[in-house]
Amino acid sequence: MHPTIKSGDTLIYIPLKEKIHLLKKGNMVVIEHPQKQKTLLVKRIFKLDLPFLEVRGDNEFNSIDSRQFGFISIENVIGIVEQIIPKNLD
Repeated sequence: MHPTIKSGDTLIYIPLKEKIHLLKKGNMVVIEHPQKQKTLLVKRIFKLDLPFLEVRGDNEFNSIDSRQFGFISIENVIGIVEQIIPKNLD
C-alpha cells in the first residue's frame, strides 16, 4: 500500500487533549515518536487498548511503527488527523 500522505501535503488535526473519546480504530493520528524526542509521526490506529495504542503506517513495507517500537501510550498522541490537503490542487 502506498502512503496516504505525501511530502509537501498539509495536515489539519484536532488536538487530543480531553477528546480521548474520539479515538477509534482506523483514525490517523499525529504522535510523538516514543523513542526519538521532538520527532512527530502520522500513523493509523490499528488496535485500541487504552491507555495504549498500536499504530501502523499505511505503507506496510516501508513504515516505522508499533511493529518496531511496540504499543504507545495515549500520552504520545498529539491529535487526530481531520483533513489532508494535497500539495498540488490541480
